[in-house]
Amino acid sequence: MVKVSIAKADNYEEAQAGIRAVMEPLGGFGAFIKDGQSVWLKPNMVRPLPTVPALTDARFMAALIREIKEQTDPSRIVVADAPYRGYPGEKAFNFEGEFSGLKMKETCEKEGAEVIYLDTYKWEKVEIPDAKVLKEAEFSKLRNEVDLIINVPKLKTHVQPGITVAIKNWHGFISWPYRRLWHSDNLSQKLVDIFKGPGAMPALNIVDGIIGVHEFGPSIAGLPYDSKTIIASPDPVATDAVASYMMGWDDPFQVEMVRIGHYDGVGVGDLNEIEIVGEPIFQFEGWIRPNMDLIAVYPNVNVIVGGLCAGCKSRVKFAMENILKRGLWEEYFKNHAPLTIVCGVGSRLPEPSEDVWYVGDCTQFGQKWDEQGNPQFAWDEETVAERRKLLEDPKAIWFKGCPVWFTALSDEIKERVRKTAEAEEKAKA
Repeated sequence: MVKVSIAKADNYEEAQAGIRAVMEPLGGFGAFIKDGQSVWLKPNMVRPLPTVPALTDARFMAALIREIKEQTDPSRIVVADAPYRGYPGEKAFNFEGEFSGLKMKETCEKEGAEVIYLDTYKWEKVEIPDAKVLKEAEFSKLRNEVDLIINVPKLKTHVQPGITVAIKNWHGFISWPYRRLWHSDNLSQKLVDIFKGPGAMPALNIVDGIIGVHEFGPSIAGLPYDSKTIIASPDPVATDAVASYMMGWDDPFQVEMVRIGHYDGVGVGDLNEIEIVGEPIFQFEGWIRPNMDLIAVYPNVNVIVGGLCAGCKSRVKFAMENILKRGLWEEYFKNHAPLTIVCGVGSRLPEPSEDVWYVGDCTQFGQKWDEQGNPQFAWDEETVAERRKLLEDPKAIWFKGCPVWFTALSDEIKERVRKTAEAEEKAKA
């Protein structure tokens, strides 16, 4: 049976002891790293934030590097990742004011590790013959320059696939153009497909769960949670199965990427086939799972939904929660009329105004009914031209994208609130 180890660490001062404890039942780092080998540690560097622990903590990475060097004698330790669009590696690894209070590059280099920004490193196109969605992608050439890779994800929820731990962290293993592809209903299958590629399987997965992110993760709409836990396993699917159970999914197969990873043979997702070692498995008390509810959730916000994929739906939800948590809805509706948000293929299109927002490229496609009265999506030129005429009206507000950008909607609300406050200040002067 595949093993998944669990250990406790109350804070980052105890991180190294916790890493040692979680690795002991797996045979220690010596079971994975031979003296003289080179190691790539891949953290989650998606987007540094001051108030949400969205990244693998720099203190955790420092403790991990120290413990590896105490247990083994590697020739080279590289810390490398490609953050999200708009956050180049150089910016993310040197970010001032990140949640940990430390800069990742400076912290890791102090421990003797080398830091590489994957986004500006060498990529190569590879074929993934056994993939179901991602038949080809660009993988970092760094994987060919090291002996093994250790996946070091953060314990977080994700508003779209539910969780982002070991499997989702491998999105940063591929180049940005391929990360954009199928970031919708096929996301979980795409993520599992990455592990099927040449040289893509990590030797080990170690999860920074000392402080996790729950509710509407993975970033600015999420909330910190003192999970005080470290999880480790050579199997990324088993890692996520255990993590998802601890985050409140009684059956890990409810998390699509775990289920797909299991049945595609990438790893083991059935808890009955996993040996838990170290601390016994448990569930975090008060951990809040994300939901995708949009209709009749936010006062004064009417959402009209057509045929909507998980990509745009998750982004609209992410924006709504981001605005809510920053208290912007209350400020906005002091001076603005109720808002209508329209998204999805075949959605009803109200007349354009500043209080009607059309979201996503798919709103240009319509819906018709066949002779039996069954709805059919309409992609014909006539339907598209008719809908685009309204969407491109000078008064229309159309957020384009497939899917739409994460912060597009919340940025618009923030800008309107800012302009209103500025106008009020000028009126007082």
